[in-house]
Amino acid sequence: MIYTPDRTGVARLRVVEPAELEAVQAIWEASYAEDDPASWARGGWSVAGWATETRVLEASKQLVGVVAVRAEQAPDGAMPARLALDVAARKPAYAAMLVGGAVELIAAAGGRLVRLFVPSRAEWMQSAARSAGFEPVRSVAHMLMPASVPTPVGRLPEELRVRPLRDDEDQAVVDALNRNWAGTWNFVEIPYDMLQEDLAGQREGMLLGVDAEDRIVATCHAVYDPTEQNPDGNPRAWISNLTVDPGYRQRGIARAMLSAGITFLRARGATSITLGVDASDPAPYRLYQSVGFEVATSQEAWDKVL
Repeated sequence: MIYTPDRTGVARLRVVEPAELEAVQAIWEASYAEDDPASWARGGWSVAGWATETRVLEASKQLVGVVAVRAEQAPDGAMPARLALDVAARKPAYAAMLVGGAVELIAAAGGRLVRLFVPSRAEWMQSAARSAGFEPVRSVAHMLMPASVPTPVGRLPEELRVRPLRDDEDQAVVDALNRNWAGTWNFVEIPYDMLQEDLAGQREGMLLGVDAEDRIVATCHAVYDPTEQNPDGNPRAWISNLTVDPGYRQRGIARAMLSAGITFLRARGATSITLGVDASDPAPYRLYQSVGFEVATSQEAWDKVL
């Protein structure tokens, strides 16, 4: 793929060299720390691990930006793209080049719908996306429960209990997560390898709600990493993969699993706690608000039909 430099002739998008992967990750982390700090979990996530195609923006022989896309379709046919731009290099021309690069990469992969994830604070990206014909379609909120909020109370139905993940049931957890997440917005099936990455060093916090036959009907992953920080400066603690089997919903199970996760985290020293939620899905959003979570930052999905 060939990219045309901007009109000054000093900036261009190009393929990433193997020796530049650390620099790419550094740009990524610095950009998101500025634009969406509440979403940053366990030191961030690997650009190289997520993206199927990555390009860097080079300006005056310095790397200043990154385009990352994943050529994997969501159920509605969208392919996701994410951008990062050095805070000191946030020029409209550079932002436009990054957005254009994302569109070109997804078009080359056969995509027909580009989904760009835009932090609500990233005005540089919003302006470029709007100019390129993108429109916002969904909002993802990154929420924080302050340290002063008490642990919520929740009770499972009598036939269920909570226990930690065992060593021999990782595949059963993957199957439960994919079954429980199916049908939600932007869901793409979770591969076994991705769960392994999530569990690395954090197995004991994967809590399972099981029935009398020990079948997994609910999940909650409580992750604690005091080497990182929440947006309010407290040790990094967050809840992910809070799910309930479709046949068990509307029985207070999600609240009980959330309570178990928060209890687990605070027993290990956590104070404030974070999580991410589709703000356009009223049931989980209301649940988190009801127990004291507040929106810290948010991200929007912007779509463009090719």
